[in-house]
Amino acid sequence: MELKTYQKNTLNKLTAFLEQARLIGIQPSFEKLQDAKGYSTKYDTLKELEDVPYVCLRLPTGGGKTLLSSYSISTAANSYLEQEYPIVLWLVPTDIIRKQTLEVLKNPLHPNREALDKQFDGHVAVYDISEFTQLRPHNLVEKTNVFVATFAAFRVNSTDGRKVYAHNENLEPHFSHIPSVDYLERDENGTLKFSFANLLAYSRPLVVIDEAHNHASKLSVEVLQRLRPSAIIEFTATPATNSNVLYKVSASELKAEDMIKLPVRLIEHKSWEDAVTNAIQTRQRLEEVAQAEPAYIRPIVLFQAENKDKEVTVDVILNHLVEQEEIPREQIAIATGEQRELDGINLFDPQCPVRYVITVQALKEGWDCSFAYVFCSLAKVQSSKDAEQLLGRVLRMPYAKRRKHDDLNRAYAHVAVASWHEAVGKIRDNLIGMGFEDVEANANIDYMPPLFDIPPQEETETLVFHVETVPKVETLNLALQGNIAIIEKPSGGYEVTIRDAGKTDLQELVSKATEVFTDANDRVQLVKKVVSAKAYTRPLTLSEIGEVFSVPQLCLDFGDGPELAEKETFLPNSWDLLSFPATLEAFQVNHETHVYEIDIQGTKLSERAVGTPEALAFGSATHWTQVQLVHWLDRKLRQPDVPYEALVEYIRRVLEHLQVQKQVKLPDLVKLRFVLEKLLREKIAANRKKAYDAGIQHVLIETEHVAIVAPDEAMTFLPGRYPAKSCYHGRVLFNKHFYPLVGDMNKEEVDCAQIIDSHKNVKMWVRNIERYREFSFWLPTATDLFYPDFVVQLTDGRIAAIEYKGKPYETNDDSKEKDNIGQLWARRSNGKCLFLMAKKKDECGKSLYQQIDELLN
Repeated sequence: MELKTYQKNTLNKLTAFLEQARLIGIQPSFEKLQDAKGYSTKYDTLKELEDVPYVCLRLPTGGGKTLLSSYSISTAANSYLEQEYPIVLWLVPTDIIRKQTLEVLKNPLHPNREALDKQFDGHVAVYDISEFTQLRPHNLVEKTNVFVATFAAFRVNSTDGRKVYAHNENLEPHFSHIPSVDYLERDENGTLKFSFANLLAYSRPLVVIDEAHNHASKLSVEVLQRLRPSAIIEFTATPATNSNVLYKVSASELKAEDMIKLPVRLIEHKSWEDAVTNAIQTRQRLEEVAQAEPAYIRPIVLFQAENKDKEVTVDVILNHLVEQEEIPREQIAIATGEQRELDGINLFDPQCPVRYVITVQALKEGWDCSFAYVFCSLAKVQSSKDAEQLLGRVLRMPYAKRRKHDDLNRAYAHVAVASWHEAVGKIRDNLIGMGFEDVEANANIDYMPPLFDIPPQEETETLVFHVETVPKVETLNLALQGNIAIIEKPSGGYEVTIRDAGKTDLQELVSKATEVFTDANDRVQLVKKVVSAKAYTRPLTLSEIGEVFSVPQLCLDFGDGPELAEKETFLPNSWDLLSFPATLEAFQVNHETHVYEIDIQGTKLSERAVGTPEALAFGSATHWTQVQLVHWLDRKLRQPDVPYEALVEYIRRVLEHLQVQKQVKLPDLVKLRFVLEKLLREKIAANRKKAYDAGIQHVLIETEHVAIVAPDEAMTFLPGRYPAKSCYHGRVLFNKHFYPLVGDMNKEEVDCAQIIDSHKNVKMWVRNIERYREFSFWLPTATDLFYPDFVVQLTDGRIAAIEYKGKPYETNDDSKEKDNIGQLWARRSNGKCLFLMAKKKDECGKSLYQQIDELLN
């Protein structure tokens, strides 16, 4: 499974933190690298575990926490533990999730297990905590061993806990080489226990915690203290107050990358019977449109019943479905603690008949089926504690890919409540509980009045407007289709009349505008009419009405046609790693003290040679040959733009240089192989940057004519795909932002945005999101991609890119490089593009307003 951009960003942040923690310390690394707005920037240590990195990665429900957990194991092993095969304790909150996790990780064909096997070349073993006696001493040095357990299994007063802490003769071989250290537990006679807990405590496992907010108690901390972990990595949508949140992923990022269905279309009903009927009708409509999808989808309704002592119980719903709605019994499955009709059922099988699932709370965790589209809560929403988890069951997108029909990109919630205000409020709170920001929750609840119980006194409208293309009305509900008249005009185009259109009809028209009206201008005409009819409580943004916002990108044409100006296209054809010196200046040897002094990522690291008593206690792998070390480094360092033969030869030359010129012994290099891998990665990146710099300077100065801005090579800001990591919460209201949400900004950037938004020549603009090349505008630099802060479309069609730089950064090399590439893009666009490196006050004394106004006029 290809990782999504937000998942790669999460792992990159974890890697950077762990590498820096190894070099400068845990707390300084956390405070330097934390990227989780809204959470404490102060690092809190666990008592008695002050030397243990303990961080939380916050991902909303549906973000793929289990997959990232699998990848995090190798990340920690390489970046901090410096171990080939770590021992891992994977802790989950409940027995249901333990079983589900084991099923996934023990399946060699599942993407989560494939991720583990890929990182460790298949040398992986996964165990239930009850299977610890199967572990053999040689397993610890030959493979990564993952034990899945609940926290309860390590609490001394539980049955499983007593087994974990008890003496077990099967573990005796492990203890033949373990010294009798103070922190290991002994029996009443003072004899060392051969217990699994002792083995873990001595081995210092990597601890991965799923849904960490469930483990914030004092008892859970005591468990961790007894286990003596080497590092703790938490994954959750709702971090506990004492969690060190290192990185935060937003729901907008998941939505942009097709992981979840949004918005949630909320329909409230006065009675539970109406809610059921509406839910059934919604599902049937979805199944009809799913027939045109390239991949099989069978939409499912998830009914939340009330407890047995209430009115709308499981049996009541079942009888209603079978007798009143005439649903075949085989299409219904009951999933409660007592009735487990989903056990052994593959809901993704096209032959499976199940279309309706009734539960109370049994499916609130450990159950994921992306075919679940409709959540129908018949319990009193304001009193349901489980609605949050159950709503999360219908948010996952089938196959993590946007569907062709837009109705299949949404989730649906039918609720039976006395007031829709409390329904909206509760669903909003549930979304926040799943990791949404408040503005994300507000923007992703699409309230619709009931489809079949509209009050007869509802006001209706008749709309008449002109369009250029024939509307495709077949995607609309049948009643609405019957009220639409289309007349072809002799002068060209069509006159569309929509009679007796209620608020529901108008909202349906807008939500399906891109399907009904293929021409963007036609969609604009529709929305103007709908907005004038006051069908929406807030103005719709241009992205919501189908406006197109495309930005031409920088290309290079060396004579064989334009090619998108990626960093790699600036590399000279002669880029050859072997043309650079095979030396490591950062690796120095003090022969008098037998200490290696290593400068890595700007930090000094000292390591003793193997021959010293301190290093011998470390346990160096002195049996390796140079060929084995080269192979190990090659596997860690493989890169797409460096041929295998060149990389292997470069590594060989570096090792030869270290051994011959600096007199470093091979056992020491083997011992320091993790550090050596980081040094070589830095060195190769530095060599590549030199080649990039030379290539970019060649284009900028000597052959600028090869740079072109081609209209055919453009990025387009797509509706519903705005992966803002954090959203702007300030008081300023923006009228021309392309999307409903605005990415986060500091005070100076807000000042820029206000000037842009209020300018008479601006049609629309976007707060550009960095690190998302698929959904944002970017330009190449020697080190990375450059994402200007703001992208603006003027009323005359020109495009402007504006980057704001505060005083400390105005004149540094990074800003100069960005300014150069931005100005090149503008120069080569034949006047169609503009670029500004904005400052609070420029060299000519112009204010920020004057700089932007001059650009946009």
